[in-house]
Amino acid sequence: MTESIGRPAYQQVADDLRRRIAEAELPVGSAIPSTTKLAKAYGVSITVVRAAVAQLRADGLVVGQPGKGVFVRATPNTVAERAASIEDLMAQVAELRAELRRAGSAWPDEVAAEVAALRRDVGLIRTHLVDLYAQLDRPLPTTLLAVPGAEGRVSE
Repeated sequence: MTESIGRPAYQQVADDLRRRIAEAELPVGSAIPSTTKLAKAYGVSITVVRAAVAQLRADGLVVGQPGKGVFVRATPNTVAERAASIEDLMAQVAELRAELRRAGSAWPDEVAAEVAALRRDVGLIRTHLVDLYAQLDRPLPTTLLAVPGAEGRVSE
């Protein structure tokens, strides 16, 4: 049951499901109860349950499989660890971008080689970020969509 505590009912349902996932009451890989069962269990409408599940999906905790159900994809701790990794990579990208800007646009040959290496590194980090965001089913932030000077230059 949800309480009239000023928080939307869907957030209360999502919080409780998040707790149940964290405590392995709903382990990774298991299906969460149907929308109808959750609505009855929490004493809320189907619309509220759908909003709660949408929140969990946006958080990367569950994934829907059409015709099969909604399944636990990750625990809150796992999602938080991935987010921390992504934040670290974003910081590295920002640092590399700053180094590229400081290097300027007219470089001697040795600086040009360094800049080319930095561009390659930025491209590789961007590729890893794209992969991490895809694993989390989250859109890539627009700030990472354009890497100055790295377009078409990502190489191994």
